[in-house]
Amino acid sequence: MLSQHRMALTLPASAALRSTHQPRAPHVSGASGQTLYPPARSPKQRALALGTALVGAYAFKRMPSSRGTSYAAAKATATVESWEGLATEARQTKAGEQVLKSWEDRAAGLIPHTDAKVRYFGEDRSKPRVKIFRDQAGWCPYCQKVWLLLEEKQVDYEVEKVPMRSYGDKPREFMALVPRGLLPAMEIDGKVMTESLDIMFTIEGAFPDPEKPMFPASGALRDRAAKLLSLERQLFGAWCSYLFRPEMPLIGGSERDFTGALEAVDSELAKNTESPFFLPYQHPTIVDMQYVSHVERAVASAMYYKGYDVRKKFTNIDKWLSAYEKLPHYMATKSDYYTHCMDIPPQYGPCFSNDSAEAVRAREDIDPQSAKLPAQWQTSIEPPTLEQLERSEEDYRIEAAMRLIENEKAVTRFCCRAAGGDVGSWARGNPTKCELADPYARPNEDYSTGVNVVLRSVATALLKGDPNPVLGVKASVENEAKMSGKDLAVIADCIGYLRDRVGSPRDLSMPAAKLLRAHLAEAVRQLKA
Repeated sequence: MLSQHRMALTLPASAALRSTHQPRAPHVSGASGQTLYPPARSPKQRALALGTALVGAYAFKRMPSSRGTSYAAAKATATVESWEGLATEARQTKAGEQVLKSWEDRAAGLIPHTDAKVRYFGEDRSKPRVKIFRDQAGWCPYCQKVWLLLEEKQVDYEVEKVPMRSYGDKPREFMALVPRGLLPAMEIDGKVMTESLDIMFTIEGAFPDPEKPMFPASGALRDRAAKLLSLERQLFGAWCSYLFRPEMPLIGGSERDFTGALEAVDSELAKNTESPFFLPYQHPTIVDMQYVSHVERAVASAMYYKGYDVRKKFTNIDKWLSAYEKLPHYMATKSDYYTHCMDIPPQYGPCFSNDSAEAVRAREDIDPQSAKLPAQWQTSIEPPTLEQLERSEEDYRIEAAMRLIENEKAVTRFCCRAAGGDVGSWARGNPTKCELADPYARPNEDYSTGVNVVLRSVATALLKGDPNPVLGVKASVENEAKMSGKDLAVIADCIGYLRDRVGSPRDLSMPAAKLLRAHLAEAVRQLKA
């Protein structure tokens, strides 16, 4: 369990996020606006919503991809579409139809997603035997292991999301069921248990499949699997020492120890010539699942904090991860580098970075504050998958635009938290709580009109593949919202609040998340210019 593996360090108090302005008196809204997408609609509801949006609709014209577009143009006066017009246009695109279909499938339990409440693999729609309690955003590595096993075995399951301690307070009902508050937890046939590895072996025993074993039953192969599980703990320890302690080789925490552990893992992968996984099966097993959640985090954090490129240095690890990335259910759980580098410190402790040229470049590439248009997601330090590269950038732009279009009121309120007076208050003075988490922050909706204009400008730019609505956002806010001067700085803070909290895969796929962050970052720059 995650809390059991927290580094035993004396953690310095972190400076919580604070507003950089004197806000107007907060105006409390009853809605929190914590998600970037609406509840998925049934086909009937979808048709009704589409019909409503078609009132006053205009003919759709497919826009060319933004690849190769020059973003150095002067700030022309750009037309910012209405939300209704944007919704109509987006829904009529092929990519928009796919997004709407994915939301429907998610609600029906037909595809995996961080917000899916149930998952079905066959025709049976009876209550599943298994209920999994996992974290809200898909950031818990131990929850991810269990999730991957259920998907690989195609076991129907229900999901109840519970915040990790770093991101919110656990509900009383869950604490009554699991007094220690551990995640993940599983309820199977009415019995509750915790500890991810125990849960995985219990699932394997309850739903055996001799044709697709998740762990060898006996013999030398089982012994090898057990040794590999032990090696995973060694790698985990080396990663923790490297990342969460100062780089002092004489007392541990050195790059040499981390490299040695990775070399051992890479060598073990090389021994299996029958598949890209650890064991000679054509599918990942419990061994792979035990590794992948922390290797995924080690790859992201080593690059961001140390400039250490795990995938470039270790070809067998890279091949193994590439094989995993071909599995849709793995990609549904996989976070991008920025998301991981923000969610790791609250869970494990502060990370120690270095100032090597590689590390500085990595942080500049990954941090959304420095993102620019056009977004360079195809050639960034974080490698996209082959499938992601094969899709048109237009698809990802529309995916990002629809997150805003279909839930613009809630997203506006979410942004306006930054104009309230209690940003960061929940985590202030407690380094084990995430600075980016504001579970009780209240929006100041005095700025909602200006914020909404900016979001509409960003959505227009994404949908059209034209940066001008973002480049001209300052004039749009001044003209439409009649706000200027210090108010623009407050609105910029509100947009920056959203920019820094766009997560993948919770909110968007990695390419779409990077495109949205880049457009939001440019909007902030224009408002502050």
